[in-house]
Amino acid sequence: MLDALYSIVIYPLYQLVELCYYVSWKVVKNSGYAVIGVSIAITLLCLPLYVIAENWQKIERDTQKKLKPGIDRIKAVFKGDEQYMILSTYYRENHYHPMMALRSSISLLIQIPFFMAAYQFLSNLGELQGAHFFFINDLGAPDALFHIGTFAVNVLPIAMTLINIIAGAVYCKGFPLKEKLQIYIMALVFLVLLYNSPSGLVLYWTMNNVFSLIKNIFYKFKKPLKAFYFFLCALVAAAIWYLLFKHHGFMYRRLMLISILLLVPLAPLLLKGINWLLDHVFQELVDDSKKRTTLFILTGVVLALLTGFVLPSYFVASSPMEFSFVDQYASPFFFLRHSLWQSIGFCIFWPCCIYFLFNKKTQAVMGVMGTVLCFCAVLNAFAFSGSYGTLTSLLTFTNAGELKPTNIEALLNFAILLIPVIAIVLLIKFRKTSWLATITTILLVAFSGIAVAHSVTIGKGYAEAKQIKFDKEQEIGTPDKVTPVFHLSKAGKNVFVIMLDRAISGYIPYIFKESPELNEEYDGFVYYPNTVSYADHTLIGAPPLYGGYDYTPEEMNKRSSVPLVEKNNESLELLPVLFNNNGYKSTVTDPSWANYSWIPDTRIFEKWPDIAIHPTIRIYTDIWLRQHPEAASQTARSSLLKRNFIWFSFLKEMPLFFRDSIYNDGFWWNTNQSLENLQDVVNNYAALDLLPQLTDNKEANEKGTFTWLVNEMTHEPHYLQYPDYTPRAEVTDYGSGPFAAEVHYHANAGAIKRISTWLTYLKQLGVYDNTRIIIVADHGAALDTKVCPDQDKANLPFRIEAHNPLLLEKDFNSHGSLKTDNTFMTNADVPSMAVDAVIDEPKNPFTGNEINETPKKKNIHVVDNHGWSPDAHNKNTFKLPDEQWYTVHDNIFDPSDWSKGKN
Repeated sequence: MLDALYSIVIYPLYQLVELCYYVSWKVVKNSGYAVIGVSIAITLLCLPLYVIAENWQKIERDTQKKLKPGIDRIKAVFKGDEQYMILSTYYRENHYHPMMALRSSISLLIQIPFFMAAYQFLSNLGELQGAHFFFINDLGAPDALFHIGTFAVNVLPIAMTLINIIAGAVYCKGFPLKEKLQIYIMALVFLVLLYNSPSGLVLYWTMNNVFSLIKNIFYKFKKPLKAFYFFLCALVAAAIWYLLFKHHGFMYRRLMLISILLLVPLAPLLLKGINWLLDHVFQELVDDSKKRTTLFILTGVVLALLTGFVLPSYFVASSPMEFSFVDQYASPFFFLRHSLWQSIGFCIFWPCCIYFLFNKKTQAVMGVMGTVLCFCAVLNAFAFSGSYGTLTSLLTFTNAGELKPTNIEALLNFAILLIPVIAIVLLIKFRKTSWLATITTILLVAFSGIAVAHSVTIGKGYAEAKQIKFDKEQEIGTPDKVTPVFHLSKAGKNVFVIMLDRAISGYIPYIFKESPELNEEYDGFVYYPNTVSYADHTLIGAPPLYGGYDYTPEEMNKRSSVPLVEKNNESLELLPVLFNNNGYKSTVTDPSWANYSWIPDTRIFEKWPDIAIHPTIRIYTDIWLRQHPEAASQTARSSLLKRNFIWFSFLKEMPLFFRDSIYNDGFWWNTNQSLENLQDVVNNYAALDLLPQLTDNKEANEKGTFTWLVNEMTHEPHYLQYPDYTPRAEVTDYGSGPFAAEVHYHANAGAIKRISTWLTYLKQLGVYDNTRIIIVADHGAALDTKVCPDQDKANLPFRIEAHNPLLLEKDFNSHGSLKTDNTFMTNADVPSMAVDAVIDEPKNPFTGNEINETPKKKNIHVVDNHGWSPDAHNKNTFKLPDEQWYTVHDNIFDPSDWSKGKN
């Protein structure tokens, strides 16, 4: 119950505070100024509420002043019950009730929920930890500017209190002593409450008091609103100048913020226009309280249901299992319930609180605005739903680039949205408001039906998930024991290929220097630093790795009559099928982009029932977290889902022009981005850390085995705890090497160390010598790993490291410390390395071509293309214009060996 109340009452304000902070930080890039920005934004947003509150307070003061002589006479003459009855009669005659005295405290009542939201947000904001701001050394701790003995004196709370008292003295000049005492006592209460709070929170409340003082001073002017208006216009002009000429963010986002700021100078014209509409168009709503209130509440309920349940349930119903058993929450309905509570707060509770504070004209305006928002949200959600690729379980799109519409698309969207707006205005003008109520009721019934239907689907999916979880627990064991899925042969030959997505080759010498024991653990391995990949992303860079030279971008485009997805699947199937056809036992884990699905669709292997499929990414996360509670506290995917579902709905309901900004590169304006990154690390880290438990030597096949293990830990980097590079809720030791501050290094070092533990285990099992192991990446990353000192001389639009994937190999019966071989290699050599001396005359089972390294003797053609998703290309061919092609040969670190175009 308390959780529901928090989600409805406080959480919408929390999100508002977070949004204001994030926008402010994006503009000023300083945590202290961002806190001040939050204070300014919240003050301005609440200003109309404070105006109403002060009107109510004035009414209460005037009423008390008017009634005081009569009350004093009654109290002087009557006592006890008789006094109570006479006072009650007196109040009724003057249309007054003692409860109306609360009107004098309405300003305080408005502040309390905002204070609670700000306290919750700023007290737990990691970005404030260690942040300096003028004389404040750490915004995440009390300022402790000086000490008296051992007692720390926090200056900021004292300054806050003094400003509060001054603001109160200005405001309540001439007021009764009772009201003055109330203000001064509250100032002291906040001093006690906030004295030992983080400086960031105290700074926020101090600035609130400063703005309150400014507001109170303006109230003393002859024309306070006019003076305040010109003051705000000056601030807006300064902000617009800064955004246009000093800020370097995306121009369309700056223009969006400027358009919002322009509402301030345009306010008088807007108010005149609204008043004209109220007098000539919306008169029916002004005159009829029942109609305007019914319409306002109905549209709010429809918006709440659409936002909080219907739109998220479309997503959850498409894959209920993915949202079952997330962290400590078993049922996916938990997230939908949370989303609905938040939506009730955003769309019903707070709008109604504001609605009933204002007069009938303002209520009429709010009724029209609510109706417009409701109908436009429905139109955007269903008529302009958008095609942004696959939506991942962390609510990120695989083709997020499509979120930014063309100018024509945005204008068309706005033009079509004018249709319901005009229709609403005309219906109200011609006194057909009941029609709007009827349409809204129909929408409510329809959405209720959708919600019920989706609930049934989700319920069935959850039931299946429970059964699968039970079966899986039987299969993979208890949290303390994992059932092996990689069965290696003691008698035959094993080929084990580990694909580490975006593993960075240039870090290897530094990782081995930092941990010299790795030289012994990687017994017999050869390191190939001079290796090139065909692209800097998986979609184009991985097919050559999986399938060899038949699947380079150039060769795939030559087969223009075959769909790309089919060719991609061929590459993934090639080695497992080839080994399987030659009598080996094949096992596959998580093949990249299988069936062009973000989460690999392993059904592509159903044609070969002898090939074992054992996904590992995300499968062992819960087990690992139960074994490692020290990391569990900050790896809560559930926290992201509870927060971001409603943002997903907001995106769907918004016009196309705003969607990219709402999405915000997949962060959804979240100030705690480490949660998402760390969760992705654990999803993959768990599989590598549990590799010894997942492996045994029980395979009876005499020929041997082939295994493709795919892991993405190096693709989703996060800081890890040195020296073992393990996930922690809070990393306290980053190491001291040259890349200690580089998050990608941590992920690569962690992966290399986890594999080293598995290699030691293979030696114990007695299968190390008869196992060929290849560790490879599909591409590198555009980082300075110090492997290419002449990068600037290459005259390339990309860093060479982006095309420099990791490649390590240990052959059968190979021993000795890590060797470095500078032979020119590509990751398309992996298939020929895997089958060498194992399969006679190996041929691609799909094209019939021989599998060998012959194509490497010619120049290698790679692409500088950033279309990382299938949606960015044609159905049968990659979109690769001539200017994106580059040629390299012999030594990728020699600028003279690179040239533009196909040579």
